Amino acid sequence: MKPFLSFCLALVLLWPSRGFGAEADTSRTQPGPWTYGAATGLNLSQSAYSSNWSGGDRGSINWVLQGDVTANRQLKLWLNLANEMQLSYGQTAKQVDDPANPNRIVFDRPEKTTDLILLESTARFTLDTWVDPFLGTRVESQFSDQSDPRGDLNFNPVRLTETAGFARVLIKTDEREWITRVGMSFREVLSRAFADTIGDATRSFTTVDGGVEWLTTVTQPLLHKKVLYKGRLLAFLPLFFDKSSDLETFDVLALQAMPGRESVKDFWKAPNVNFQNTFTAPITKNLNVNLSVQWVYEKFDQSTNLDLDKPIAELIPVVDAGIRKAGQFKQTLAIGLTYTLF
Repeated sequence: MKPFLSFCLALVLLWPSRGFGAEADTSRTQPGPWTYGAATGLNLSQSAYSSNWSGGDRGSINWVLQGDVTANRQLKLWLNLANEMQLSYGQTAKQVDDPANPNRIVFDRPEKTTDLILLESTARFTLDTWVDPFLGTRVESQFSDQSDPRGDLNFNPVRLTETAGFARVLIKTDEREWITRVGMSFREVLSRAFADTIGDATRSFTTVDGGVEWLTTVTQPLLHKKVLYKGRLLAFLPLFFDKSSDLETFDVLALQAMPGRESVKDFWKAPNVNFQNTFTAPITKNLNVNLSVQWVYEKFDQSTNLDLDKPIAELIPVVDAGIRKAGQFKQTLAIGLTYTLF
């Protein structure tokens, strides 16, 4: 993974100016007013079966509500400010056998399938050079953390990211935009976890790490402008982790309790990758077909609660739950209603 990441970074940074950049507007953007964009959408699918339907099929209700708001402005000839907010939440409810009457089927309690809160702001210094210095902040969270069977935690965890580096506009037209950036990034995760067995009390903890971040965003019409593609590739290579010594201590204790167990003390050093792809094909003005494909690789979850005060038998399953050796894949295809606010 590391050689591949290094190759991609070098390719982007050393790309000749007559490549992608040839389609960009080389004149500097003049200062102007704020430009806003806001759209909301609802994807919905539903099916239901009677209790005597042959084949054992079960119905389901799936819904996802999402919103995307942007606010951009060229404040000065040398300063561009871009802000974006993405919100999405969705649930699925399935038909199950009624515990009170085995001859009936009812819809079970809805389960969360989509949950995202993303706020991002980037100040890019447009100095009419080959690359633009930038400062960026990002806040990520979710409406409801349902990972613990003891209960839900609202807005948990909260991930704060601060990045400084250099950005390059590869393509910039009225319909297309390709921007890539590389910089040093510091991430802080503010988390809460239940402190008792019944889920009445919670305990807060914080983790910090830092490293090299590479972010590329693409907006590109496809198939003669019949499909709009939006892509976001985020890669992060950790260089330090403030809980690395705690992870080493956990490793020693875990190996003593479970001889032959795999060492996990270096898992935090693995690069993180989040590759999001969205294809939107309009049917009518407000009706779209949406295909979303996401691939995430995070070998060790930074928000894992490394509480060494816990007995090692209780801590091992907590740490193991934060380890994912393989990439995670998510794909959704739906027909949805989309409304552009402005």
